[in-house]
Amino acid sequence: FWLGQKASRKAIGAISDAVANDPETELKKKAVFALSQLPKEEGVPLLIDVAKNNRNAAVRKQAFFWLGQSKDPKALEYLEAVLTK
Repeated sequence: FWLGQKASRKAIGAISDAVANDPETELKKKAVFALSQLPKEEGVPLLIDVAKNNRNAAVRKQAFFWLGQSKDPKALEYLEAVLTK
């Protein structure tokens, strides 16, 4: 939790790397949560990328959840676009 809130550029890279490459789904989901704790201007684009591109359905689902919780206009625009396809 605290890692996402206090993340430096290096930490954000490590979190994103865990989401993309770690073999453990639960660790990936925790990393997605950490992304959700970043300031919205940093975290939302990363969460959208996870929702669009991650190969793991559970991880994509987690990203969708946190995008919805963010109430960020860009996140809501993305979710609306996905739901109206």
